[in-house]
Amino acid sequence: MMTARPIRQFHQVVLLLFSLICRPEICRSKLQSSSLSSNPNHPDETSNLNMPPTFTLSNNITIPMVGLGSASGVSYPHVATAIESGYRFVDTAQSHSWGYREEEVGRAVFDKKGRWEDHFPTPNDHPSEGYVFVQTKIHPKDLGYHATRRAIEISLQRLQSSSLDSVLIHKPHCWGDICPQPPEGTWHDSWDALQEAYVDGIVRSIGICDVDLGLLSQLRQKRVHPTIIQNWFDPFHQDKKVREKIRSINEQLEKEGKIEGKILYQGYSSLGTQWFHHKGYTENPVLNNPTLKSIAAKHGATVPQVVIQWATRNGVMVLPASRSTSHQMSNLNSFFFSLTEEDMRAIDDLDGNPPPSPKKEVDPNQVQVQFVNRAELPIDVYWVPDGKLNDDSISDHVHVGDMKGLGDVLKLTSYHGHTFLFREAGAEGKKMNVHVMDRALGGKQHHDIEDQSDEL
Repeated sequence: MMTARPIRQFHQVVLLLFSLICRPEICRSKLQSSSLSSNPNHPDETSNLNMPPTFTLSNNITIPMVGLGSASGVSYPHVATAIESGYRFVDTAQSHSWGYREEEVGRAVFDKKGRWEDHFPTPNDHPSEGYVFVQTKIHPKDLGYHATRRAIEISLQRLQSSSLDSVLIHKPHCWGDICPQPPEGTWHDSWDALQEAYVDGIVRSIGICDVDLGLLSQLRQKRVHPTIIQNWFDPFHQDKKVREKIRSINEQLEKEGKIEGKILYQGYSSLGTQWFHHKGYTENPVLNNPTLKSIAAKHGATVPQVVIQWATRNGVMVLPASRSTSHQMSNLNSFFFSLTEEDMRAIDDLDGNPPPSPKKEVDPNQVQVQFVNRAELPIDVYWVPDGKLNDDSISDHVHVGDMKGLGDVLKLTSYHGHTFLFREAGAEGKKMNVHVMDRALGGKQHHDIEDQSDEL
């Protein structure tokens, strides 16, 4: 494995402290000693300090094991309040159609002066508590060496930064209709591009999502190993084989006194959203599980707090998304109690045992729609709330995706009556088209978007 270019280590990440008696100078000294480098698989005593445990990556950067996920419409104000509340890790992605707003994450971190260059302008500068680690992900439509290099440039622009903390390949391949056209290459080609960016210091951490044992083995044959693996993980889907393999890798490196090659396991959808959004459940089986509810009641905690503590004690970093400030703070404050070994075993035993799935009825107003760019210009697509179509400002409009060139396709799940505004890409882009969804035209629809700016 190639030795990566040295990256300046910072020694502390200060997160929100909910205890009013904790003086900053004391809390900082406690946090400074909270690295998991002594045990790469389990948090240390910081769980008793009402603070998330931390993990030291293979590049010597220490991060908290609770971050803010930013799918599900998490945007500028939600990221800003999370940073104010103490979050020092934000997970985002390039895909607007999957609910991410990468550029809004970048704007919030920029305004809060949380970027790497805001805290590390020279090698000798000391880190400060305001640094926010931002992780982004590249859509599988951009698989391929050159496509991935272009995607990195897009993230640099959107995140308003001269370098990136972490870039993951969002999915190792396309499937179904998630990619509007076949990608230029494979994840291997994208990894070549990420390796170069890593060695050049443009990206400080690289990784991939949805990794099985076979893919993990291939990744460990690359000249630069993954820093981070992100897989689906929750109490009913614990991904034990991949986690155990990563644990054994980290333990062996620990015995050898090495940090390079160490892997952080991140879990996505850890609070059960995969079951509700993608597995046909009518309610979230994690949040409604009797065992988890009982454990939460015993400790005066919430089910999310129980799951977050259980996950991090199993060496899993979690990334719960929330637009609610109170939920953000509650998730971060998941360590005011301590799960017993009996509690831990009870949650471990839920693996592979989700409740039976009742059939989820399809909303009769739902529409699967494909918009196709038939104009000569790149188009930004916005969902427009009722009564906001004629507003000159787009501050209330929700950016749901883009179509960069002629023939590009944007696929969305929408509903009868939803209004979409199509603008020329760019801050001063003109209005080009408007479309209102009509369910009477069918549950699956295809609409060509032409430049009709003269008629608007």
